[in-house]
Amino acid sequence: MKTLTMLGLALLTTTVFAQEMPGMGMGGMKKQTQLPKMPADMPRWIESPGADELFYKAAPYNWSINRIPKFARDMYATGVGHAMAYEALVRGEVSTLETRTFDTINWVLNNAPRIPVDEGAISPTFMRRYGYLEKVFDWAHTLHFQTIDTFTYPGMTDEQKEAEIERLWAFYSAQPYAITGLPMNMDYLDGFSYSGKFRTDYPKVNGLFWGYHWLQTVNYDMLYRVPFKDQAPQYEIIGARYHETELYKTDRDFMPMTAEMSPRFAKRFPQIANAFDNLHMLHDNVNDILSQPDLTEAQKQEQVKIAIYRVLASTHKGETPGEAEGKENTLHDHRHPPSMPGMGWMKGSEDDTMYMSGMGWMDMGACSHCSIPMPEGNPWGATVSAEGWTMKVRCLMCARDMAGETPGRAIIRAATEDPNRLLVLISDDEGILTSNIKDVVFLEKFGEHPECSGWSRAFTSRAAFDKYVAENPEFKDMKPLSLEEWSKLNHGTPDTYRKIDMPNPYKPGGGTPPPTSKGGRS
Repeated sequence: MKTLTMLGLALLTTTVFAQEMPGMGMGGMKKQTQLPKMPADMPRWIESPGADELFYKAAPYNWSINRIPKFARDMYATGVGHAMAYEALVRGEVSTLETRTFDTINWVLNNAPRIPVDEGAISPTFMRRYGYLEKVFDWAHTLHFQTIDTFTYPGMTDEQKEAEIERLWAFYSAQPYAITGLPMNMDYLDGFSYSGKFRTDYPKVNGLFWGYHWLQTVNYDMLYRVPFKDQAPQYEIIGARYHETELYKTDRDFMPMTAEMSPRFAKRFPQIANAFDNLHMLHDNVNDILSQPDLTEAQKQEQVKIAIYRVLASTHKGETPGEAEGKENTLHDHRHPPSMPGMGWMKGSEDDTMYMSGMGWMDMGACSHCSIPMPEGNPWGATVSAEGWTMKVRCLMCARDMAGETPGRAIIRAATEDPNRLLVLISDDEGILTSNIKDVVFLEKFGEHPECSGWSRAFTSRAAFDKYVAENPEFKDMKPLSLEEWSKLNHGTPDTYRKIDMPNPYKPGGGTPPPTSKGGRS
């Protein structure tokens, strides 16, 4: 590896990001006005011209994603879109992004390849100039796919899969191209002088990018602790939503975050969730840098390297999640909501409260339907996926009522008395639910809502229901409800629901809050 020579004078006197600014309250940081400066401890491998490609951890589950063919093809297509856009950008064909390039990427996304595609073959110019960046992208994408492969492999128990995911993270993190699993301040990372350029000037292509970042984050709760036979039916809904809506959204305030889309996965594997969010922010930074017409090629090269440096695991070695390392709104601000270590600090965040694009203000530690704190342990409650979002709720009643009051199809994933059997309920357009557990029965004795996780539950069998009732005499007169009986109930929005009515921090002047959803969103 050759010694770093680029802009050597800057290395002598500058500290990392001399323009770092303190936080600016609910609206977030002020946008930085100067380009970041090259750090003195830039990894030397960034100057190495070699490809240095790394491959999958050897395992029997590799390529198991192909067991869900539609999902696999959609995932394979996501890398093609980035490669095509980057090639156009570095070849000076920026004027085609919203026309010819968009049409080509869109065609590929809707006619997805059956096997993974070598991005270097699609973007040779980009690879020659920014091969060091592709090393980081490829290695993180490998983690994406091997995590999915593990979850879709039928040859391991849930406990074995979780242990293997931990080993995958260790395998990934051991390499110099690894992205940090620490939460990072997203407001800071999106506050550079070039930030927002790409999404503003090229909203259609950026919509595609954020659409498949949605896909890359929403899938984990679809798979996590879900039996293989119940994964593909969920993708029928998720895949349709992806192709019909999420790819073409141009009005998101911010990129999709893993804890928004897959909160159960993000809480169990916070380091991986943070790494995926940091990867996607690196993509955003690179998009903005490469689309800057006022930067020279040398400046773009320098800023891309600095953007890589910001998110590398080596840059944050020895630092602690939940800490700002003495400085808030800086490179080493690793705060997260207390209830969600797999979520970096967002614009306007206060403790557990944050503004989520398309959802409004949310409390990450509370039920999205009744505003009561989420229960710990098992049963952990449920999640509802509908209209492109996934929300945590504390009981089956909240899940059913929230899904029933939301237009379109929905997926409910819920705890049962058996921690190894996840209930998956899928509704059609008419709201009719089907269950992955044939003999599922429900308990519902409507009472004080803060106690709902005790009186609104799902059981894998009548025997399990009877055992619970015998152990809890307050339910001795309750009869088990079938899925059909239970699904017809609806108690509406609970009296405990608390709407967080504050302005959108992403809009100029604070903006206005989105309308309240019957599903419990702010």
